[in-house]
Amino acid sequence: MSGTRAANGRRHETTPVPACCSRSTNLTKEPLMYRSLFAAVTICLGLAAAPALIAPAVAQIVSREPLVLDAAQKAEVARVNSYLNKLRYMSGRFLQINPDGVLSEGSFYLARPGRARFDYDEEELVVVARGQKLMIKEGSFVTNELPLDGTPLKVLLGREVDITRDARVIGVDSRAGTLALTIEDPEAPELGHVTMIFTGADPELQRWIVTDSQGLRTTVSLTEIGYPATLDGELFELHSESSTLRGRQN
Repeated sequence: MSGTRAANGRRHETTPVPACCSRSTNLTKEPLMYRSLFAAVTICLGLAAAPALIAPAVAQIVSREPLVLDAAQKAEVARVNSYLNKLRYMSGRFLQINPDGVLSEGSFYLARPGRARFDYDEEELVVVARGQKLMIKEGSFVTNELPLDGTPLKVLLGREVDITRDARVIGVDSRAGTLALTIEDPEAPELGHVTMIFTGADPELQRWIVTDSQGLRTTVSLTEIGYPATLDGELFELHSESSTLRGRQN
């Protein structure tokens, strides 16, 4: 299997943890089936915002207490809900940076509601979310099929997004045209949290950062973003040897 690239340019001969399903902070040894679904949000939608604006928002999240939103913060969350509910199709490239500095790249496809696909360039690794399922294919075989219930990806791909209903908001930081919104799974806060970065008057998701229970971060940015009129439904099916796995669309 091809290696991935570290930030220093060296290659690592290891399969990357799909950011959409990582539970463990061990990036090379733990089987995929034991890695958390909570980080599912980390592959889906955007390009990096200014690090100087992002870092303070992430650093401020020191408590797992739900945030009592003021009027301005409620308005920001409502803008994000509106943006996601209007989003239908998106495609582009993603760059994933794991906590150990290893870089992985690939292509992504998003079809709301309910479907997403992430193809890694240098590894025989494909991750597909469809309806109620997250499916992972390594080489010629679908190696895992997991539920999306309770994950941020479930929230983002849902037919009607309401972040304050479907997740716990623990941080809202808006400055200089950049919004950092941090959420966690209310039923499993011990798994960590996700900070999503939006920019623009009409918020567009640009980057997201998954922080696990040990404080280790996985960052995903997307580039070459496009908004096609439609996407081929075949993208969201996985063929494993002679069988085809399909998940029910929301």
